[in-house]
Amino acid sequence: MFGAHGLLLFRSYLFLAAGLVVVAAVLDLGFDYLRSQQAPEEERWIVSTFDLIESELAAVPESERQRRARELGEKMGVGVQILRTDDVHAVVDAQDAIPTLVDSAGNISHLRDAPTLNAIIRLGPVAQQRDSLVIRLLPPFFYLSIFVVVGLWLRPFFRDINLISSGADRFAADYRKPLSTAKAATKLTSLASNLDDMSARISGLIQSQKELIAALSHEMRTPLARIRFALAVMENNGGEDLGERIQALNLDVQEIDDLIATMLNFARLDHPDLQMNWQDVPITSWLAEVQDKVQASNEVTIRTDVASKVARMDPRLMSLALSNLLVNACRFAKREVRCTITEKIPNYEIRVEDDGEGIPEAERESIFKAFARIDDSRNRETGGFGLGLAIVARIAALHGGNASVRESRELGGACFVLTWPRHVEKTSNGFL
Repeated sequence: MFGAHGLLLFRSYLFLAAGLVVVAAVLDLGFDYLRSQQAPEEERWIVSTFDLIESELAAVPESERQRRARELGEKMGVGVQILRTDDVHAVVDAQDAIPTLVDSAGNISHLRDAPTLNAIIRLGPVAQQRDSLVIRLLPPFFYLSIFVVVGLWLRPFFRDINLISSGADRFAADYRKPLSTAKAATKLTSLASNLDDMSARISGLIQSQKELIAALSHEMRTPLARIRFALAVMENNGGEDLGERIQALNLDVQEIDDLIATMLNFARLDHPDLQMNWQDVPITSWLAEVQDKVQASNEVTIRTDVASKVARMDPRLMSLALSNLLVNACRFAKREVRCTITEKIPNYEIRVEDDGEGIPEAERESIFKAFARIDDSRNRETGGFGLGLAIVARIAALHGGNASVRESRELGGACFVLTWPRHVEKTSNGFL
């Protein structure tokens, strides 16, 4: 009935139903108390009845009193007897006290000491009213009906909430599928309709943004290729001074091309159709291949330490993540970068450390966001594009893990840690 969000909905239902039960129980106790306050009234009626009987019997001779008592009993419909004081062994001796006797059949008799008669008057026995089975079952049925009525009343609300929540989960997994819950909702139609419209607008914005980024990235590469070709022709035909300027322009063009490639990589990682290629990858050979590509363009020494033979991963995506970490570490390191891969239950772990200045603690969470950089400069040596670590965080999430940064205890600089679980249920576009 409640679906994936059953615990929250069940707690709400239980709170409401239990609250009504408590209110009903308090009212029930209050009614019992009020009925108990009526007992003195009933006792006064019994006292008045005894007074009338005693006065009637006192008006006749003692020999006629038993006959007169039977006559009074027939008129009142209740047995009236005169008992000798010796026949009663225990009587409460208190003013206006009416002792009550209950026989084995549950019938009630009231006794009254009558000094004017030198005897005891017995009124009864009166059959005790017994509750039927239906009457005894009424309270449980009443409290049970509260749960049933509340459940029936809340059921459509719970169903709509579950419908909207499930739709929101699907939309979070794939932005191309906006919510479509207004038609199926029964009580929360206005909320469902507003959320459907909002998700449709968000989906359109995200889709158009990604299409724009992809289109611009592809379109920009064509004029960049023509510019690069023209620069190559000019460099061959120009002098030494012109050649230096053309080389600087070539570096600018290459930087733009690298930015476009990085943006395309980041956009692909966030696409719902991304297919994960899970493999058991030999760590040593895989790490050596990534290290050679990074080391070829950096003068910083990269040292590696492998404590795991095989790791379950997407080798293409994880190579991109590790290369970004190594390039970032080499950019800020002074002399040395260390890469360590270990297998610790229940996770695989990649650590990339450097001997640079490190990352301020206040910036350690924000650096994994897109276009976030500690160094605000735009030069090629330190600036970067602000997408490398965002790509690392996204690849870690696709593997069911996370990326973090701390201080390196051994080298003194930054220590980037990428972890992902050893045993997870794999899907086509990530972990489950």
